[in-house]
Amino acid sequence: MSAQGLLAGKTAIVAGGGGAGIGARISRLLAGAGASVAVVDIEPDRATDVCAQIEAAGGAALPVTADLRDASAAPAILDATLGAFGQVDALVNVAGGMHAHAPWRPLVRWQVDDWDRIVEINLRYVFLMCRAVIPAMIERGAGGSIVNITSISGVFGAPNHSAYGAAKAGLIHLTKSLCLECGPHGIRCNAVSPGAVQTAAVSGAMDEQLEAVRRATPLGRAGSPDDIAQAVLFFASPMSAYVSGQMLLVDGGVAARFPLGTPEPADGQ
Repeated sequence: MSAQGLLAGKTAIVAGGGGAGIGARISRLLAGAGASVAVVDIEPDRATDVCAQIEAAGGAALPVTADLRDASAAPAILDATLGAFGQVDALVNVAGGMHAHAPWRPLVRWQVDDWDRIVEINLRYVFLMCRAVIPAMIERGAGGSIVNITSISGVFGAPNHSAYGAAKAGLIHLTKSLCLECGPHGIRCNAVSPGAVQTAAVSGAMDEQLEAVRRATPLGRAGSPDDIAQAVLFFASPMSAYVSGQMLLVDGGVAARFPLGTPEPADGQ
């Protein structure tokens, strides 16, 4: 099914939409479906480059440079988007991560500042963005869609991974709470939880880990940014008009596995 026209006449904010990974692919796919896209990134060149790609393909895009950790950033992002496009129909919160901010290690070796940094970039900014955008959606009266990128780490525990997992689990709960608060206004709130995703940024540094993921994944490969972007498009578009409060694992089937090994069938079966 072609995505062309699914979001015609709509406007989306993609927080963390620059660069060359998941956020950039989401920005381009939403634009390809007809949306005008505000591409938000902390690095001006990352936002500008993605917008140039969108415009070269015939779409409309606005680069917005912002540090999402700053409480003043969210209202400024909203104002810039409304100034350029006059409305906001979808908010996609993509920014987050762990590896660039703090290494994996046991909880007892975490410093308070490191913990706060992980929560800040994975959960706190989403609160700030939603707090700014939801009133504008309600005031316009046309509904809307909020899509939060969480992680399989917010569903299943992993050693040395507590801060990131806790932040992503909090984001899943925030999504469900917002579903209940925003539903009466026609605003849908859903989450996409990726498993391991191979991007240009991690392919070299994590080759050994990605190979382990391939062996453990029923579909036999790591995910791609496009796999995540397609799920976001579903939640941002009318295809999911009656879907809210959901968390979709996009993990190649990893979560379906129960670690029993491969027992031999009983005789005669």
